[in-house]
Amino acid sequence: MPMHRYGEADFDKDYLRWGFHDADTQTKEADSVVQIAGGGKRLRILDLACGTGVHAVHWAKQGHTVTGVDLSETFIAQARERMSREGVSVGFIVSDIRDLAFHETYDVVTWIENSFFDDDIVNRVRQYLTGGGCFVLDVRNPENAKAKFRQSNWRTWREENGIFYLERHETDEQTGVYEDAWITINPQRELIEERVNTTERPMTLDQKMHVMKKAGFDPVELRTMEGRLFSGGAEPYWLWLVGRR
Repeated sequence: MPMHRYGEADFDKDYLRWGFHDADTQTKEADSVVQIAGGGKRLRILDLACGTGVHAVHWAKQGHTVTGVDLSETFIAQARERMSREGVSVGFIVSDIRDLAFHETYDVVTWIENSFFDDDIVNRVRQYLTGGGCFVLDVRNPENAKAKFRQSNWRTWREENGIFYLERHETDEQTGVYEDAWITINPQRELIEERVNTTERPMTLDQKMHVMKKAGFDPVELRTMEGRLFSGGAEPYWLWLVGRR
């Protein structure tokens, strides 16, 4: 059975070191989302899997009303610290996004650096949106060479200060289970740590777009991080998948 390690304190603390886009990139992403949503007005934003709150706090500093949700108590604790430092207010909630049941509606729902995708969440997100509101999530451009590499089984490693960090990302073709493994080897301490996260085989971009259209989003489109409609090609690596209610 697939196993998500997100929300486990030891996994999340390690994830902080390598798992998120850098703060500057996240700030640019936040500005891009506002531009796609129309800009020029105060928005009600629901940030799913909000991580350490970089996007959410940036939006709050711009005057938007923001709710951020994440499974990880570790991430939310850091998000609340960030919020306090910046002197803004964000409604941060510790919860699995699959267990949410909001009654209020939002102008924008984001799901950035998402780790899975399914019909149920997409259907519920549409219910959370106001008429004309948009659902924005990041996806890899399937024509990009780096993205094509990631679609296959792949392994990589790096060395930092004498410690070796190995990654293994592979699909079991018989079960369809996709396994991410992160291995840390510290030769001086004779220590080997392995952390594993398993999920169902990730959906392709075409499958995600089909799910959003089936849920009633119209239009469903791809945009660049600069907010422009994506017309195809191998660049850039990251794109926005945008659906409007």
